[in-house]
Amino acid sequence: MTQAVVIKSKSYGIHLVLNPKLGFDELTQAVIEKFREAGDFFKNAQIGISFEGYDLTIEQEYDLIAAIENHTSVNIICIMEDNEIQQACILAETEKYIHNKVPKNAIVHVGSLQSGEELHSDTGLVILGSVPSGAKVTAAGSIVVFGALDGFAQAGSYGDSAAYIAALSIDTGQLQIANILLITQDNGGKGKHKGGFLRRKKTEEYTPQIARVQDGHVIMEPYTKDLF
Repeated sequence: MTQAVVIKSKSYGIHLVLNPKLGFDELTQAVIEKFREAGDFFKNAQIGISFEGYDLTIEQEYDLIAAIENHTSVNIICIMEDNEIQQACILAETEKYIHNKVPKNAIVHVGSLQSGEELHSDTGLVILGSVPSGAKVTAAGSIVVFGALDGFAQAGSYGDSAAYIAALSIDTGQLQIANILLITQDNGGKGKHKGGFLRRKKTEEYTPQIARVQDGHVIMEPYTKDLF
């Protein structure tokens, strides 16, 4: 392979073929330049992405995604792997709802949190990754997690009971909206979540869920496009 980066179009989005002979910093710059060249083609696109040729760590994948989004108008909503090209990106329908409902000034956090880490937003909060047990996220508006939510989450932290919490999967003992706290009765049997940015093995199945206030209580239910 002589080119630093080759962009291939796939049914789910884009596939990057990366030159393994380059250092990572040089590779990152080459990816930025390649997307700049194709800027009009990918303008405002919301797509999935996959990688080939370079033995990337999870952190390096995040760095490449951040570089692409920081230098273009592309919004990468998932990482595809294990040849799942025949499957739609996880949370595709939820993403459409999110695109219409989450405030445009919401804070976007790229990558999964670590246990013990806390994250707060004075507006809405979108997390492109997972929230593990022991982590805590709070927001004045709604919270959307493009990954597994296993830690503590509070939406509407300034009293907005119309806020909601949505995630690829919710398996946590504590959710709070405004001043209403939900403690689940059965928090045993954690699901097998793959930490990281919308990453799923073939054997994993997730059910997108939303927690919201109804009749003065926080309820949690599977997401459907007709829910609201």
